[in-house]
Amino acid sequence: MATHKSTSLTVDDYEFPRGAKGLATVVGAALFVLSTRRQFIEPRSVIHDHILARSITAATYSKTVQDVIFYWFLGVHGAGTAHFAYTKLQQYNVKLTSMAWFQWILTVFLGGSAAVKHFDDFVEKKEVKAVKDI
Repeated sequence: MATHKSTSLTVDDYEFPRGAKGLATVVGAALFVLSTRRQFIEPRSVIHDHILARSITAATYSKTVQDVIFYWFLGVHGAGTAHFAYTKLQQYNVKLTSMAWFQWILTVFLGGSAAVKHFDDFVEKKEVKAVKDI
């Protein structure tokens, strides 16, 4: 794994995570979407009718839990994404205006640490390829 403070390697492309890291990104995106809309926990929704309607306690606290999930996700993933942008993306010379920058930022925001690990693996593959090409 790359541990340098600066590098001559430039990341100008993007690769969506695969396997467990891709699944974590998709689950994170789904959780974020579910936490943003009240309609997912209101009566006549699948979540309400099959899960929340069975417990008065669950129905009572569902809005609070949804809010906590949303704000936790927004805060933790937002801070992690900002840290990723200012450290890793700058370290590997990803241009702020490039499509790759936007794709990596969105993937890290939705996927969290799994997406950051994927970026590290992606960079390591590029470094190995660059060394082999020399």
